[in-house]
Amino acid sequence: MSLLKQLAGQTVIYGLSKILPQILHFVVFTIYITRRFPDQFDFAVYLELYAYATIILVIMTFRMETAFFRFGVEKEDRNRAFGSAFLPLIVVVFLCSALLYFNAQAFADLINYSHKPYYIKWFALILGFDALVALPYARMRLENRAKTFLVYRLINIIVNVAVVIFCLELLPGISESVSWLSYDPENRIDYVFFANLISSGLILLLMIKEFFKFSISFDLGLWKKMLWYSLPLIIVGIAGNINQSFAVPIQKVFLGEGYEDNMTNAGIYGAAAKMALLLNLFTTAFNYAAEPFFFNNAGHKDARKIYGQVALAFTLVAGIFVLGISAYSDILIIILGSTYREAINVVPYLLMAYLFLGLYYNFSIWYKLDDKTYWGAIISVIGAVITLAVSIYFLPRVGYIGSAYAALACYGVMAVLGFITGKVYYPIDYPIGKIVFYILEVVGLVMLVVFLNGLLDNRVLLFVVKALVILGFVGQVWVLDGRRMVRK
Repeated sequence: MSLLKQLAGQTVIYGLSKILPQILHFVVFTIYITRRFPDQFDFAVYLELYAYATIILVIMTFRMETAFFRFGVEKEDRNRAFGSAFLPLIVVVFLCSALLYFNAQAFADLINYSHKPYYIKWFALILGFDALVALPYARMRLENRAKTFLVYRLINIIVNVAVVIFCLELLPGISESVSWLSYDPENRIDYVFFANLISSGLILLLMIKEFFKFSISFDLGLWKKMLWYSLPLIIVGIAGNINQSFAVPIQKVFLGEGYEDNMTNAGIYGAAAKMALLLNLFTTAFNYAAEPFFFNNAGHKDARKIYGQVALAFTLVAGIFVLGISAYSDILIIILGSTYREAINVVPYLLMAYLFLGLYYNFSIWYKLDDKTYWGAIISVIGAVITLAVSIYFLPRVGYIGSAYAALACYGVMAVLGFITGKVYYPIDYPIGKIVFYILEVVGLVMLVVFLNGLLDNRVLLFVVKALVILGFVGQVWVLDGRRMVRK
C-alpha cells in the first residue's frame, strides 16, 4: 500500500474515532442545547468556560503527547518514553488541579463568575481526568490501536450525552416524586458541566488498566529531552487555542456593548460558528492521523514527495467541504435553535479559515520532524497576535463577524509562514501552484453561490443550480488530480 493510501485509510479510521464522538457531541451540545436553551447567554457561558479549559489542558499535559510521538516512535524506546512523560505528568496534573480547586473563588472572581465558584472546582477535576488519559490516547494513536481509541471515545461521549439527557429531560419529573433528588431550573446549564465531570471520571477509571499493560520506567535524561522538545509546543498550544476557541472571551470584552449584550451576541456567533464544524472535524481527523503518520514514515525514501501530495489531497477534499457547506448553509442553519440563526454570514469565512488551518498542519510538520519546535511557537504567537489585533479592531466596528475575519487572517498568515519556513529548513516539494489555484477557485465559487442566494427566489431552482456548481467542481478535481491520486 502506498504511503498516501495508508494516510487516507488512517484518516478514515481516526476520522471515525474522532469525528463520530464529535458528531454525537455536536447533535447534543449544539443542536440540542441551542434548542433547549433559547437564551443565547447560556450558550455563551458554555463556550467561554470550555475556551478557558482548552488553555489549561495544554498547560497540564505539557504537550507531552507530541513529544511521545517524537521519542517513542521506535518500539524499543516506547515504554521508556511513555514512563518518562507520564510520571512527571501525574505530578503536574495534581498540582494544577489542586491550585484551581482550592482557589476556586479567586479564579471565579477573575472571569466574572463570582456566584458560581463550583464551576472552577468541577473543571479542575474534569481537566485533571482528561490530562491523565492524554498520553494513553496518544499511545493508541502511535500504535494504530484505532478500535480501542474509538471505544473509549464513544463511551466518553455516550455517557456524557446520557447524563445530560437524564438531567434535563427526566430529572425534572423524577425530582417531583423522589425527595432526595433535586432539580434547579434556574441553573440548567450546570447539568451540562456536571455530565462532563461524570464522563471524564469514568473514562479515567476504565483506562487505568491501560497503564498496567506495559512496564513504566523513568529516564531523567530522556525526560529533559522531551521537555525541551515540548516547551515551545506549549506556547503553540496556548496560542493555537486562543486562535481557535477564544472568540467568546474576546467578544465578551471587545464587542463594545454591555456585558449581557456582549455575551448574548457571543452565543449567537458561537452557535453559527459550529456550522463550520464538519470541515473542522475533517481537519482534526487529518491531523490526528497525519502526526503519527509523518513521524512513522519520516525515514521513507519517498516521504517528502508524499508529504507534498498529502497537502494537495487535503486541499481538494477540504475545498469540496468548503463549497458544499457554504452553498447549503442557509439550509443547514435550520438545525440550530431559532434564536441562533442570524449569524449565518460568518460560516464561509470560518470554513476558509479551517482550510488554511489544515494546510498549516501540513506545512508546519517539518519543525516537529526536524526538532525545531521553537518555530511552531513563533508562528503560533504571530497568529495569536493577529487574532487579538484583528478582533480588537473589528469587533466594536462590525460586530461578531470580526472574529471570523480574525480567524481567516490568522490561519492564512500561519499557513504562509509554515510553508516559507519549511522551504528554508526542511524542503518539501509541495505542488503550491495547484494548491493556490484550487483555493482561489473555491473562493470564487463560494462568492458565486452567495450571489446566487440573493439572485434566485425559486428555492428548488436555487438548490439545483448550487448542486450543479458543486458537482462541476468535484468533476474537475477528479479529472485533473483525484483519479491520479487514487491510482497511486
